[in-house]
Amino acid sequence: MDTIKLIEYILAKPYLFTGGENLTALRYFQFGYDFCKASNGILSDSPEKYSLLPADWRLFTDYIRCSLTYDEPNADWYDILMTYFGDKEGYRMFVNYFDSFRRLEIKSYKRTPITDEQQRTFAEHTGGKINPYCYYAVCLADSAGWLSAYETESKIIQRRKFFKDEAALMDDAYSLFGGEFSWFSVTGVNELNFKKPVRMEITGKTK
Repeated sequence: MDTIKLIEYILAKPYLFTGGENLTALRYFQFGYDFCKASNGILSDSPEKYSLLPADWRLFTDYIRCSLTYDEPNADWYDILMTYFGDKEGYRMFVNYFDSFRRLEIKSYKRTPITDEQQRTFAEHTGGKINPYCYYAVCLADSAGWLSAYETESKIIQRRKFFKDEAALMDDAYSLFGGEFSWFSVTGVNELNFKKPVRMEITGKTK
């Protein structure tokens, strides 16, 4: 059972797992479950993904941070909700945010080829182990934010970041590739599927 399914199960029976509306109990139950899985070498049983959505749990902290404009880089979703709302109200807000997070939909997207010069710039950041040739910027419905990914010969690598707006995503794109982009936009869509598997980027600080 992956983290998303675990939390769905916990929220369905809160008094069984957390004794009621208790954000701290939820957090430590999740910690304990993850620790037991790691200690026993149990890998996630999540199915292969060919889309950026449903959103990966590892993006949830960034989603909360963007929603509440929280600037502390080392805080995770629990720290942020406790700071803003406290334990009981934080639990209720967690339920709302988690539900919205699981229901994210795509509004539109655009893609751009990555030039040879941009690949060289990207290689300086990654050590040259990955050679992307296409980059995707994805706008989510209801002004929920933006996601991004880059395509290689064998897979789609999703950035381990959730962006509050297009400007934040573009700043990130320029920091990775530099140069100018040649965008091709697609509107009026609610999904973006790939023929290659989607992998979450290994690097990143999202918890």
